[in-house]
Amino acid sequence: MTSKIKVIPPSDKQMMFGQLLKERRTHSKMTQNEFAEIMHVTRNTIINWEADKSKPDYSLIPKICSILGIHIHELFHMDDESKLSDLEERVVGNIRKLNPASRRMVDKIVSVMVDEEYRERDRTMKAAFDLFLIRTVTAYAGTGNHVPEEPPTYTFLRKNTINTSADGIVMVHGDSMEPVYHNGDYVYYQESNSAYPGEDVIVDTDDGTVIKRVHNDMTLYSVNPDISYPKKTEDNCLVICGRVLGTVHSSDRASEEETGILQELFVDEIREFNSKHGLNN
Repeated sequence: MTSKIKVIPPSDKQMMFGQLLKERRTHSKMTQNEFAEIMHVTRNTIINWEADKSKPDYSLIPKICSILGIHIHELFHMDDESKLSDLEERVVGNIRKLNPASRRMVDKIVSVMVDEEYRERDRTMKAAFDLFLIRTVTAYAGTGNHVPEEPPTYTFLRKNTINTSADGIVMVHGDSMEPVYHNGDYVYYQESNSAYPGEDVIVDTDDGTVIKRVHNDMTLYSVNPDISYPKKTEDNCLVICGRVLGTVHSSDRASEEETGILQELFVDEIREFNSKHGLNN
């Protein structure tokens, strides 16, 4: 795996490569001849470096930085994210001193360590996240609005004490359940065809899917007193399809980078999900 170093064009306040070399050399009270002798190059080479007419070989960079007290990120105007730590600079410098055979050995050792780091990351992420079904029909926090249900999709969410028994998530639309649930919230639900008084439920009605609370008399009502839910007659078909377990918080969601990794880790689960719901793999 390679990473790109972002190099920022020098601003008016940033010194050019040669200018920085000259400033640090003179600050160290070192003549061009003395610097050339230490670097095993000619004085003209130093002159050209400081005039930005040429650049030193990359193998000499660690030594230059060490002698003049320059960080590599300063030399190349790299941003803070690409800044090498003192340890990283020391490691790079030491690797430059090794013979080719030793460098290959170091590369193998580091590769094994990196592979183990990735395996441990994968094990940790697989244990921390799970694949959750997203019910595509919106649960209206209002009177309901019939919308034909589309095939479900999935998302990755971090496991917690609330969602361990969840069968999926569904979006809330409307504000009749405020302040418990708000428009645009996603909530966890557990599939069920019954509920107890005081529980919040997802209900399929003749008007569409709604999210409501169960009253003591087993009727449904809105939590928001300003937006009442009209009582239904016996002719209306009300079917409880799930208990609401709680709200999906932003911290539950996987980041874009984590989602990319999880797509690979959950490839079997995704294939099973798609097969179960008649979706193309």
